[in-house]
Parts: sequence; C-alpha cells; structure tokens
Amino acid sequence: MQLKILVVLLALASPAAYSQEQSDWLFGEWVLCEDPDDSPRDALQFNADGTGIVIREDKQTEFLHRKAGDRVEMLANADGYAIPINMTISPERDKLFLYSDKTGSTSTYIRRDSGWVEGCSVKWPPPNN
Repeated sequence: MQLKILVVLLALASPAAYSQEQSDWLFGEWVLCEDPDDSPRDALQFNADGTGIVIREDKQTEFLHRKAGDRVEMLANADGYAIPINMTISPERDKLFLYSDKTGSTSTYIRRDSGWVEGCSVKWPPPNN
C-alpha cells in the first residue's frame, strides 16, 4: 500500500522519472562494505522493474530507483514519506558511493557476488542472508 502511494506521488511529480530503462549491471544485491560513520548495517536489492529494498537486520524499506548519468537516484518509502537518496557510481561500475551531508563521510557498497566482500570492514549481512 505504501509503495502504491509513493508511485502515485512520483507519477504526479515527474511522469517519466522512474522508467524501466536500467542497466543490467545494477540489478542484484549490493552490500555495505565501508562505512566511516558506523551507520546501521544494510544491503540494497535493485530489481529490473525499478523497485528495490533496503535490507536491515530489523526492517526492510522499499524504494524506487533509476540510473541518471554517474548516479543512481532512489526514492525510499520511509513510513509513507518519499526520501531522496543519490549514490555515485564508480567508473568501473563495481562500487556505489553514498555521501553524507551531515558528516562529510562516504560509505561504499559493492555487489555481493563481486568476490570482494571478504575485504570489507563491514561484515553484515551474513553470507547466507
């Protein structure tokens, strides 16, 4: 229900903003690898239909996404409020960077299937999640 409300709001704000034109490399699970701010551990699931889920130990949050140049733009559904989140894509498309205006730090996400998860300082979610 909340995702439907978010979709209606997006349609009113920008009819073609979150289309299904995506790049295959983005689809799948991305895990938090480096986090200087020690934020709650999470993973991001990007789906081909422009939807996704933030996965945390205590909850899941739905979002919509699209690729826009060197960024992934997301709108997360936080208790019925649309929260914009912008992540920068590495030139190799193997990392997503999330900059915090509040702290000035940048967190890094990598694909779970990249083979680099063992080198991450953040060790969540568990390998069998």
